[in-house]
Amino acid sequence: MKFLVISFIIICASQLGFIQQLDEMPKMHNLTECIGDKRAKCLDEIARQKIKIRLANTIEAMRKDGLFDRVFGLQRSVDPPALEWPMRQAAGFSDPGYYAISNYVDLDSTSPGVLDYNGLNQTYDGHNGIDIRADPYFWKKMADSHVEAIAAADGIIIFKQDGFEDNHCSCSGNWNAVYVTHADGSITWYGHLKSGTTTEKDSGDVVSVGEYLGVIGSSGCSTNPHLHLEVYDNMGNRIEPFFGPSNYTTNMSWWADQLPYYDSGINKIATHSMPPTIPPCPGIEIPNEKDVFDPGEAITFSVAIRHSLTIDSAVLEVFEPYGAQSNILDLTYIRSGTFFLRTVLPRWNRTLASDAEMGKWNYHVTYYSTSYGITVFDKDFWVAEDCVANIVHEDPLTVSAYYQASNTITSSSEIQNNIHIVYDGENIITLLPGFLAPVGSKLEIKTAGCN
Repeated sequence: MKFLVISFIIICASQLGFIQQLDEMPKMHNLTECIGDKRAKCLDEIARQKIKIRLANTIEAMRKDGLFDRVFGLQRSVDPPALEWPMRQAAGFSDPGYYAISNYVDLDSTSPGVLDYNGLNQTYDGHNGIDIRADPYFWKKMADSHVEAIAAADGIIIFKQDGFEDNHCSCSGNWNAVYVTHADGSITWYGHLKSGTTTEKDSGDVVSVGEYLGVIGSSGCSTNPHLHLEVYDNMGNRIEPFFGPSNYTTNMSWWADQLPYYDSGINKIATHSMPPTIPPCPGIEIPNEKDVFDPGEAITFSVAIRHSLTIDSAVLEVFEPYGAQSNILDLTYIRSGTFFLRTVLPRWNRTLASDAEMGKWNYHVTYYSTSYGITVFDKDFWVAEDCVANIVHEDPLTVSAYYQASNTITSSSEIQNNIHIVYDGENIITLLPGFLAPVGSKLEIKTAGCN
């Protein structure tokens, strides 16, 4: 049995580092949602028409009941809503990013033939919506309910579907979805949701912009977890809400803040005990992420990039605990090959030096994006003190450190200002009278024991 006698966190500060190089292992991911070898659509026309009939009948009943007048009242408008982004990370998750746009609406009326709103081909033949995948590790994100679909504008739920299988790797069965109408009469569809996660609200209930609708899944005609957003104006015409030179469906953007066509950026940076494991669909990925290492241990660095362009670049650096730059990872990543990939996950295998400095290290990524300029991301990891059975601390703690014990940790020490201490004891951690962690220091208590 594990006992935690006392724990608290106050503030933090510190820095970073390490040694030795191996081979770079870039991994590309450029899958296309909803389509297999036969180019099956996210939703076939028979299913789409059945949904439209269901929605039209429900809307007519709502009108006769006076629901729209009661809900929208003076807010009724002929202007379309300014759509907010329809996804977010669930509470408890804070990756730099979590999505990648896979497909826009196909605006080419001929078949075969594709045309997206920007005059290019980031879509597939006959696609009626926008596909936004969870990224990276979309199956794990679905399993963890990491990415949620949210209402892009205020409205009323017309209809929802739930209870259908959500682990599809090809076109099969019905999807889980929520359909919302807005003050101008336009409608947004949110499809492929995870089974059992759709909002508890139902037909006729009001939702506000940003309100939870469901978890991103892979139900219906889908090859991996993503959101299919389909938009119709108040005349029932399908709309591409992104405005651009080839979009004949609207004369303006429907977005409150339209993203760039190449929405290039960093979704995640991580350290791993070994490269991530990516099983065949629909297997859940195993990231093998790890934050605590021993000297001489193998370590893998990764960076997940969405909408990767060969004209963008990432500078990767590692810093040791006292701020010195390590040579274990010091390079500029410039992807070769195809100009654009929806997602890319390069990684680099390295080994810590046997005499690597103990303490908190920092993995530092500077991303140079054509769309967004320069952004900086940091990921701390630890090179831990040697594992022992029991630890007793009485003297002041003056250096940031990660202490691990297979049994107990007992401390009556004072943590000095700007010092970060981690106590990781497998059985009992005891903070005795005299222990002090003043403002400006940081204490973390864990009960995992030796890593």
